[in-house]
Amino acid sequence: MQNVESSSLKYEFTLVGGPKNVYSFQTVNGISYEITFKPTFYLFGEDSLFSPFTYEFSIILVNNPLDREPPADLKIPPTIAAIFAEFFKNAPQTVIVYICDSSDGRQLFRKRKFDRWFEYYKGAFIKIDTSFDEADGTNYPVSLILKGNNPFRDQVVTQFFSIIDSFNQIK
Repeated sequence: MQNVESSSLKYEFTLVGGPKNVYSFQTVNGISYEITFKPTFYLFGEDSLFSPFTYEFSIILVNNPLDREPPADLKIPPTIAAIFAEFFKNAPQTVIVYICDSSDGRQLFRKRKFDRWFEYYKGAFIKIDTSFDEADGTNYPVSLILKGNNPFRDQVVTQFFSIIDSFNQIK
């Protein structure tokens, strides 16, 4: 993982908290983002050992004062990496699921962008990518993110692929 501690490389962020574990930051262009880690205990079944440590990750554009798409910003990836590091700090057993939003048909764009951002996590985290299809043909890229030293790593990965396989067979 690259050095995400230097404040000159990232934006300052705030832990807002709440049930979705919200973090927020604002870019130099006045664009505001929220990063959320929503508890998703039901994903692997409420009885699984790692159920209490499972979260769905979201990046939410809260405010864009520009009249256009936000420009590329080199401080966003290390900011998100620093937020991840903060969230995982005291819980190596944490499991994150990231499902790319497809509401506007741009889920593959979001996946590519997140893949580039993930370079800042490399070495500290493992990311496993797959996808599932809805009955209408919409494809949802999904990533599983966890630390390499996660005590449940093998069980989480096995169950993750089992859930995706089951979902793809249902459609």
